Amino acid sequence: MVDIATRVWNHKWKIDPIVRSLIDTDFYKLLMCQSIYRNKPDTTVQFSLINRTTSIRLADEIDEGELREQLDHVRSLSLTRGESTWLRGNTFYGKRQMFRSDFMEWFEKLRLPPYSLEKRDGQYELTFEGKWPEVMLWEIPALSILMELRSRHVLEKLGRFEIEVLYARAMTKLWEKITRLRAIEGLRIADFGTRRRHSFLWQDWSVQAMIEGLEGKFTGTS
Repeated sequence: MVDIATRVWNHKWKIDPIVRSLIDTDFYKLLMCQSIYRNKPDTTVQFSLINRTTSIRLADEIDEGELREQLDHVRSLSLTRGESTWLRGNTFYGKRQMFRSDFMEWFEKLRLPPYSLEKRDGQYELTFEGKWPEVMLWEIPALSILMELRSRHVLEKLGRFEIEVLYARAMTKLWEKITRLRAIEGLRIADFGTRRRHSFLWQDWSVQAMIEGLEGKFTGTS
């Protein structure tokens, strides 16, 4: 198991990827993407991410160079052979081959389209434009990147032992919640935190903790 506190403290990589895979996203986005690909594949769309909490000036907290590095890294990703095999061969909601061959062939060749990044009054305006099936897959990675870069900025102010204590307390608090939830009869619970997660590593730890602590009561992650 990864020592999250040490990992957060010790950044030795030139770029520490926040998003490691195109399927590090909400599953429903893939189902929507397939539907749009089949029905409106050439429709051009545009959407923007804007921070609605204006009191948090993201452009003052998140380095633009780091943000661009993370976004550019996502644009370099493509579906791996293992990921393609998993999507093609797995059973979802009791249905085999939920993803059609034509969609999978398109997805295997996909690289996410370019982005536009601007600073405006202490905020970032991140805009995506292109074909609808391609552009829609930017939403979750872009949100995850912004959230984790802000978390990293906050943690930069803490010393090594402060970070260790912070994560130890967070783990204890989460496990106490899991213990209370485990006692509830008929409970079914899922994680839906990808787009607003503190970090990839923390979400992974939390999901693994719920798998062990809640067993069949935990139905999975988005």
